Amino acid sequence: MEETLEELSFTLKNTQIRMDREVNQLKQWITTLMMAITKEEETAAELELKARVFHFGEYKGAQEDKLLESLNHKVLDVYRHCVGVQQESNLGTVQMLTIIEHQMDELLENLERVPQVKVEQAEKAKEKERRQRLREEKAKMQKQLQEERLQRAQARAQAEIKKKRGRKLVCRSRPPVLKTKKEPEYELLDKEKEEQLFFFT
Repeated sequence: MEETLEELSFTLKNTQIRMDREVNQLKQWITTLMMAITKEEETAAELELKARVFHFGEYKGAQEDKLLESLNHKVLDVYRHCVGVQQESNLGTVQMLTIIEHQMDELLENLERVPQVKVEQAEKAKEKERRQRLREEKAKMQKQLQEERLQRAQARAQAEIKKKRGRKLVCRSRPPVLKTKKEPEYELLDKEKEEQLFFFT
């Protein structure tokens, strides 16, 4: 009886854990789908606006053709990167977009099946590769700047030296400071004595 209870509780716990895991996965899937829906709605609104603009004839035929041609080139470029050149057989833009979307859905489904550890390892490897690329670009930029500085320095060194002609400008000198003469004290005393003798005698 106790063994049966233990087995039941063990089975219940395992079921509960599995259900929780599935619920979490479903919640993540719902958030991913909601984000995809909002993105698609934004794209649909943008396309609707473009369709209205085309419909009202604000663009001329030549401009429309150029725009559609550039769009086709972009889609073809993405198609070649995603699917490959070997499967290309003069498909239309909409067909290429459908194939790209189908392939993206398959990749997302496969990504969900991949263990989280491998995904994290791949993300770390990509991040490491990105940082390495940034370091290389920075070193390349610094080397290029250094070369430009050296070229400018060489150009300055090889440039013809301009000799200055004429008299060299010189600042005017200041006028001499006027010195006031101070009479010695004994002369002042003599004058005072003379005045006293003159006035008081």
